[in-house]
Amino acid sequence: MQIFDRLVRRLASLGIALAAIALLVSLALIVYSVAMRYVLNQPVAWVDELVGYLLVATVMLAAADALLQGEHIAVDIVTERLSSRGRRLALLFGLVAVAASAALLAVEGVDMVRFSQMVGLMSNGYMAVPMWIPQLLVPIGAALMGLAAVVAFVAAWRRGAVADSGEPHRPAGIE
Repeated sequence: MQIFDRLVRRLASLGIALAAIALLVSLALIVYSVAMRYVLNQPVAWVDELVGYLLVATVMLAAADALLQGEHIAVDIVTERLSSRGRRLALLFGLVAVAASAALLAVEGVDMVRFSQMVGLMSNGYMAVPMWIPQLLVPIGAALMGLAAVVAFVAAWRRGAVADSGEPHRPAGIE
């Protein structure tokens, strides 16, 4: 299990690195687009489309690392009032729900990619990108998120009771 854990964590680290690069490229493209539009009065039409694809890449590739770091948004108004055992059960149930949702998203994402390839779906924008290319980020990100949920579940299971901390929503022992 340690090899699986390390592999998933490395893949999540790669995902967050690629997400950071996508975010920086988005920033550069937006600056370029604004400069072209307002300084040189020559708008660049394809930038918005590409930044949209990069946004999908950022979200899908960063989600697994966010889960492993305990940085996902959480509503802890109920869980902070639970006993240590109750918090542990809530965490484990939540991770099972994440894994199930990720599996569903991965399967449906693969179907979406296959369909787009089958019908030759192209983007409506100026880039005319085959849609299966940006859509491929959905099942990849979902699969990575599902793997991260499994790693987080095993870590939480092995740890036992969730210790009280300043951050009740943070999955203890996942980092």
